[in-house]
Amino acid sequence: MNELDILKSIAENLSERKSTAALNNYEVLCNNIKYVNDLLLGGANFLMKIQVQIDTAFKNNDFVSSEFKDSSKKCFYFRTIIPRILLNNINIIEKFVSYTQPDDRIGITVETVGTLKKDFLDFNNLVTSARQFIDSLISDAYQLTLLDPKETNFQVLTSLNSFNKYATNSIRQALFNLDIQNSLAEFENLAYNQRVRGHVSSITKCDQKSFGEKVDFLFNNLRLTADTDFKKEIKNLFSFSSEFTHIGYVSTFFTGSNTSEVIFRDDIGPYLPSTENFSELKYEILETATKFFVRVYLPSVQDSLKKSFKQDTFKIFESSIDQIISKITADLKTKNNQYYFFIKQGLVGSQETIDLTCMCGTTKHWKPPHDLTNIYCKKCGSEFKLIEIEGDPGYIITSNGPIKVIGSSVPDFDELPTEKKIELLKQCEEIIHKQKK
Repeated sequence: MNELDILKSIAENLSERKSTAALNNYEVLCNNIKYVNDLLLGGANFLMKIQVQIDTAFKNNDFVSSEFKDSSKKCFYFRTIIPRILLNNINIIEKFVSYTQPDDRIGITVETVGTLKKDFLDFNNLVTSARQFIDSLISDAYQLTLLDPKETNFQVLTSLNSFNKYATNSIRQALFNLDIQNSLAEFENLAYNQRVRGHVSSITKCDQKSFGEKVDFLFNNLRLTADTDFKKEIKNLFSFSSEFTHIGYVSTFFTGSNTSEVIFRDDIGPYLPSTENFSELKYEILETATKFFVRVYLPSVQDSLKKSFKQDTFKIFESSIDQIISKITADLKTKNNQYYFFIKQGLVGSQETIDLTCMCGTTKHWKPPHDLTNIYCKKCGSEFKLIEIEGDPGYIITSNGPIKVIGSSVPDFDELPTEKKIELLKQCEEIIHKQKK
């Protein structure tokens, strides 16, 4: 292909948009979005509480490590800066959470379904908030990990210098005291490579200038180097969101169409393909952001606190952060899984309603004629697989203990008398012991 062939393909693609298509279950998407959004909101609420505790602890000299004791130490001023960084991050997370809530479908009819249509403004707000979330939290996690005065000076002064270029006099007067104005003046007098590229100066430096370099640094520091797929996922989200943030050709073309849409319907009501497309993207962004929050951001906060406080004080914070990381991580794992159910042969296709309880706690009442294309959890999107057992098998011994085969005539394991439970558990132990030989 030559340059005109390439230009022709661009011209045709940007002028002939294909029809939108809904390729996922919209109801499941909305349920998953609400679930993960609630997890991240819980994480933000936790961060808000612990930020107050950290701020209070920094005001007590008995709690901080030696490098934070007094103004002669290089880390002394981080006692004020760290709580402020965390507070900024909370604001950014809360904004992102507000843009990643599930669609409100209450009262939507065929006549009003047009209110669900998603256009450029919706996509732009969603993805721009994602860009702010991932960019800010990566930059701040980098600063929290380093706790290097010159690195922090560079990041803050670069931001203030850009802000100062166009700020009104009243805003400038409210934000910039004489000391910070003098600091900005000194920063502006640095050589170009020091001021723009982060080369080392007497007051600033930036060893990892780009977003990708900061991501690589954090993954190395947290010993996540083997998790190359997730690192790539974070970098891809940054690149994708940059297209929307900078109003690129593809983002405006994809989201700026005024063409009419086919109306779809599910058990809740009508919806549009653009609505489903938007929710699919929202869920993907939200899941990546939440995984980043617990796998990179919170561990980086821990790393910072370990340097800041004495061991006894740090252990208190470490335990609290470990708990929220474990909870969100475990809760995320319940989504979009594949679960197997043991079921009595002949039950599928009968006139009985089959109850299938998902690991997320939701019970699906699978009614006749038992459509095999409709065997999944609507709340978390997990797929159900059935293993049929002949006869009246009773219980199956699994690694999690005895499980009743669905449709068997025996009572549930929890309903058995204590002596019967003990008897079954002993059988489990014997089987496991034989398998180990």
